[in-house]
Amino acid sequence: MWKIIQFCFVALILLSPIHSPAQKKDRIRYKADELYEFRKNGQKIRRLIGNVIFTQETSTMYCDSSLYYVKENMMEAYGSVRIIDDSVTITSRKLVYDGNSRDAQLREDVIYRKGEQKLITDFLDYNMDTEVGNYFNNGTLSDLTNTLKSEIGYFYGQADYALFWTSVVLDAPDYTLKTDTLRYNTLTKVAISTGETTIITEDESVLHADGGVFRTEFDQSDFIDGNIETTDYYMEADELFFDDLRKYYDAKGNVKLTAKNDDVIITGDKGYNDDKNGISKVYGNAVMRRVLEEDTLYLSADTLVSIESEYDSAKRILAYPNVKVWRYNLQGLSDSAAYHLQDSLLYFYFDPIFWNYENQIKGDTVVVEITEEEIKSMDLLQNSFLTSQDTLLNFNQVKGRTMRAIFKESEIQRIHVNGNCESIYYVLDENDPSDVFTLGMNRILCSNMTLRFRDQEIYNISFYVKPEAKFIPPHELTPEIQRLKNFNWRDDERPSLEDVLQGTSVKRADDKEAAPSLPPPEKITIEEMSRNSKKLKTPKKGG
Repeated sequence: MWKIIQFCFVALILLSPIHSPAQKKDRIRYKADELYEFRKNGQKIRRLIGNVIFTQETSTMYCDSSLYYVKENMMEAYGSVRIIDDSVTITSRKLVYDGNSRDAQLREDVIYRKGEQKLITDFLDYNMDTEVGNYFNNGTLSDLTNTLKSEIGYFYGQADYALFWTSVVLDAPDYTLKTDTLRYNTLTKVAISTGETTIITEDESVLHADGGVFRTEFDQSDFIDGNIETTDYYMEADELFFDDLRKYYDAKGNVKLTAKNDDVIITGDKGYNDDKNGISKVYGNAVMRRVLEEDTLYLSADTLVSIESEYDSAKRILAYPNVKVWRYNLQGLSDSAAYHLQDSLLYFYFDPIFWNYENQIKGDTVVVEITEEEIKSMDLLQNSFLTSQDTLLNFNQVKGRTMRAIFKESEIQRIHVNGNCESIYYVLDENDPSDVFTLGMNRILCSNMTLRFRDQEIYNISFYVKPEAKFIPPHELTPEIQRLKNFNWRDDERPSLEDVLQGTSVKRADDKEAAPSLPPPEKITIEEMSRNSKKLKTPKKGG
């Protein structure tokens, strides 16, 4: 029986909760020039005046006068308050210090110093043991590299980082950052923002992002879903890397360049902006859109490069290789192209070829002039060639040294051909629409000619300077005489809009996929910061 009772007693002890008493702090020690003791509401209070010094553990506190609450082991300090605790020094005009919790509440003209760090505020709560401090009535934290301002701030002295909320401003050596949530590593000088972030650089370039990582000592930054403002463009992407020292921006995912003063938009998978040299490059399914009044001109290439300059005449966009063009009334191919923004001229190089309805146009170099409303003209420089098919699939052909096509309401109105002109034109009997047949073929040589179009077909041709004409009846037509030199019908290569946009991130509605998150190089994540900022409640001022 005794063994059973003994076992139950031991079991009861083992199962009972053990309450260990909280570690009791040393009482505050003090000395002063004068000391008075009185009671208020039954509470013993000691008043110290003149050269007051309090000490507890590693902390020493100085002030002009103070009240010490004996039972609570708590003091109030006034005047020139100064705290020294290991490497930390704090000064203020008022202090409430709890010797049991080691919590200090400092008010008015508060200055916190630790190494190169300096915090200025009027409201600081600080724990001597954990070295955790927070302010709610605006504060400024600075070091040898950066200055940070915010309405709310927490800093963790032992962990070497700080958190800032509401109207956060980071003044780095070469830029100013504005956001509402920021984490800052006081050792590595790395800042992490979440939510809407604006960066203004020394050269007044403006960057916007939905958060990012800023390595301030190296002038390098990563942005989430960001955009920058250059001299001539707005550049945006899912991710932006910013090297302020080199004035270089690297972009990834849904890259988009929007011209400020021109109706031009460039998109692609990746890109960069070299601000120092005035170059922006977009590649990987790159597409340029030139917005016109009636419709949009699409141009795609492997790479698109924008050249910025203080001189309007030097501003241009380069495309290479594998250039494809699409508009509802014009499609084309070339190896490379250049768009000069000042005069809205598009130059196409290396085997350029275009189609306008049933007309195929090619030359060694093709220049397209664009107005705000439509395509105005097309110049074919050297070895120009025009081909079209009639209703019987005959090929009408015109060639010459150069050509100039004039457009009206998106259709070719006339074409001027200059130098060494040759033409083949089939004459049809169309009196009976159900029985159209070829009457013969006109072959003409001359110096210059003008072709006039109606309903996208040639209806009149004028020949100048000693034209030589020959009419060939159908029975004399042979394959050799039905083709001019360098004839090549390539209608099967004509690109569609799907060909131009195939594999690109361009969508007619300009919708975007969700931007990926950047992994922060810190223990506490941006997501945690966001959650904490939502939970945080700002206390009343002065308390």
